[in-house]
Amino acid sequence: MRCVLCIDNSEFPRLADLGAVISGAKNLQCQQVLEELDVYKRLKLTLELLKKSMEISKIPELVLETDSKTTLSAKFRERLEGNRDRIPLHVLQVINEELSKLQQFGASSIEFNETHNYLDWLTALPWGIYSDENFDVFRAKKILDEDNYGLADVKERILEFIAVGKHRGTTQGWYRFLLL
Repeated sequence: MRCVLCIDNSEFPRLADLGAVISGAKNLQCQQVLEELDVYKRLKLTLELLKKSMEISKIPELVLETDSKTTLSAKFRERLEGNRDRIPLHVLQVINEELSKLQQFGASSIEFNETHNYLDWLTALPWGIYSDENFDVFRAKKILDEDNYGLADVKERILEFIAVGKHRGTTQGWYRFLLL
C-alpha cells in the first residue's frame, strides 16, 4: 500500500471514485462524482460525501448515549418503587436531583460516573429496613480477627461500640461519645 501523498496526478480520479463508493452515498450522488471531468471538482465532491458520511455515523452514537442514560434512569427509578414510602423526603429530593444531573453529563465524563455510582449506592440501600442489634462481643471479635489483618485500634473501637451498645440496650444516640 502506498502513501496517499505519494500518489501521482493520474490516480486522483480513481481515488475520488473509491472515496465516493466507500462513503455509502446514494447512487445518484456517486454518479455525479463519476460524471465530473474536472479532477479538482471530483475530489471536492467526494470529500463532501465523506464528510456527510462521517457526520451521519456520529448520530447513532448520540442516540445510543441518550438511550443508555434513559435506561439507567429507568433502572434507578425501578429500584425506588418498592421502597419509596420508606425513603425520607430529603433523600428522594437528592435522588431526583441526581437523576436530572445524570441526563446532562456525557457518558464518558467523570461527573457522569460519579453521579451514576452515587445513584447506584442511594437506590441500593435498604431504606427503612432494620435488623435486630446483635451485641455478641466475642462473636464480633472472632469475625473481625478472621476477616481483617492488623488494624487493632479500629477493631478495639468497634468492640467498644458493641459493648457499650450491649450495656445500654441500643447503639442509637451514643455514637457522638465515641468522638471524645
